[in-house]
Amino acid sequence: MRHPYRLPVLVFVAGVFVLAAAWLWQERWVGHPAAAPGSGKTSAAAPSASAASTLSAARLRSALLSEGDLGGAWAPTVGAATWRDGLLKGRADRPACQELLDAVYAEDLLGEPSGATAVESFDDTEYGAQVRYQVGAYRKQDVDAKLGHLGRLAGQCREFTSTGASGEKHGVRVTPVRLPGVGDARQALRMTVGGEVDGERGELTLDVAALRVGDGAALLTHGGLYGIEADTTRHAAQLAAERLRDTLAGKPPRSARPSERPAEEGQQERQEEPAYEANPAYEDGETGEEDEGGQ
Repeated sequence: MRHPYRLPVLVFVAGVFVLAAAWLWQERWVGHPAAAPGSGKTSAAAPSASAASTLSAARLRSALLSEGDLGGAWAPTVGAATWRDGLLKGRADRPACQELLDAVYAEDLLGEPSGATAVESFDDTEYGAQVRYQVGAYRKQDVDAKLGHLGRLAGQCREFTSTGASGEKHGVRVTPVRLPGVGDARQALRMTVGGEVDGERGELTLDVAALRVGDGAALLTHGGLYGIEADTTRHAAQLAAERLRDTLAGKPPRSARPSERPAEEGQQERQEEPAYEANPAYEDGETGEEDEGGQ
């Protein structure tokens, strides 16, 4: 016996199978519409990626100092100063002072960067001093811990002896100093090292300033065998903090105005002792955040 109703049923079942197959194909190969390009939504990883690129290598270049920022006697460096190996590389008589000496020699006072870094160096063509400046992206908590540790080392190692590779003895003095209001956190010290370089006796004077602005940080060293201008260190550190703050805010770089630049060589006496006020609180690892704007 023929059953005329079976044909519509078969057609209906076949249609259901076709629609189900089409839906499954779309889910597997096309994906959910919310993930499609141009939907206006971003993935959860997008903010993280954006934050990581805030201080790219190209942008960090705008946070660097230029020779015009320091005065007319400064020019791009021609190489590392000879006193670096001659006076900063040695064996200290105490473990804490060895750690400080190694960190200053290697310029490893900020820890590992979390992103890009940039470096620039300048030579004082008149007196032979050298400024080195590096800036980079760092984790705030890591930098603050490093700054606090640097302050404690500086407090523990006011005076110590370093022995060079050839057995010569160097007397080292460390003076913790203040850079009021520079950056969100900062530490600075002046290190003087007496000894012989290239057959001549002399004394190295080296200013070291480390500072943090937001998630960026900078390290500045300013040293020479014939004294250095304390005003140059202070001015360079202040300008470095401003440049870094502008870079983080996405502002275009700005040059120092003539009135902001340190006095030209010969216009003021070169200072053998720090012009900063000694900060005994550095012995407790002060990072400077609590005195922001109040120093």
